[in-house]
Amino acid sequence: GLSKFANKYPDRFFDVGIAEQHAIGMAAGMAKNGLKPVVPLYSSFLQRAYDQVVHDVCIQNLPVTICVDRAGVVGNDGETHQGILDLCFLNSIPNINIMAPKDFKELEEMLEFSVNSNKPMVIRYPRGSEDKYKFDKNEKIALGKAEILKTGNDLTIIAFGKTVAKAMQLADYFEKEGFEIEVINLRFLKPLDEDTIIKSITETKNVITFEDGYLLNGMGDTIVNLINDQQVRNINIKKLGYPDEFIKHGNVKNIEEKYNLDIESVKKIINKEFIINKKTLQK
Repeated sequence: GLSKFANKYPDRFFDVGIAEQHAIGMAAGMAKNGLKPVVPLYSSFLQRAYDQVVHDVCIQNLPVTICVDRAGVVGNDGETHQGILDLCFLNSIPNINIMAPKDFKELEEMLEFSVNSNKPMVIRYPRGSEDKYKFDKNEKIALGKAEILKTGNDLTIIAFGKTVAKAMQLADYFEKEGFEIEVINLRFLKPLDEDTIIKSITETKNVITFEDGYLLNGMGDTIVNLINDQQVRNINIKKLGYPDEFIKHGNVKNIEEKYNLDIESVKKIINKEFIINKKTLQK
């Protein structure tokens, strides 16, 4: 996928092979000398370079952009390639900034934003093409700022990356049923847009966090910690993501259905845990 760039800019392209540790260490050295390196690699292989991300990039707070490809469940590549650990192990590193785009257009804008920043940046995106959902809103990228794509008073869905399109489809569906869902495109897991999140869930009192990764130390846990830290009371919250187990081989559709992360499963969850509860309270 980088052959066009390599042919056009042979002096700016370095193929280090399957040496992820060296790729990040080399990028740190380049950044230390004034360059703005971009390092694309698979989520599952970023695990190998964790030491370099911590010590070489983040401790020195260097402007390296790490493009985390095949983030989330990848399906038929097998359990060794499932890219669902990256949010968990990156989230705890100081100085790092973590983004995920909702579509190709936002991916381009995030890449532009990253290389023009002077910070360690991570952009994670899934394997394959973008969702067919067409977004009619696209605010300019700002550090640590989320984007409210749809407003609603009954439920807040906080989505990140791949799950944003699903959240919008769910909101469109339930709008026809008379149930209003507010959709937050988180954009940044770190730094977190605390004000936007707290304002939304304080009004709706109901929230779903929806991510394509492990729940443990991922987006869902981060939102729960924020709610606890801000001492926001009487919030009904449901975290959607993968449990603490290795995800086996299988295509993405079947895996999402198994873990209730497909749209039909989430519809049932919303009906059961939010709409029924709301109607009961109204009675």
